[in-house]
Amino acid sequence: MNENLTREIVEGIMEAADELLAVENRNEIQQGQLLAYAESLSIIRDALAGYDLASIGLDFDIDARYLA
Repeated sequence: MNENLTREIVEGIMEAADELLAVENRNEIQQGQLLAYAESLSIIRDALAGYDLASIGLDFDIDARYLA
């Protein structure tokens, strides 16, 4: 998988997660979706350990951003 495709996938997941994060009173389904997006980003980040995470936009604390 090339870096551009990985970055696009990460951006898509983050966009969907950010939309849910903006919802003030999330219901259980929305909260579960947000958890799933955060977990997806964590899986991608873990799979790319040793690579330049900044280049694909994953150089931040996922849990602090989406699950705090």
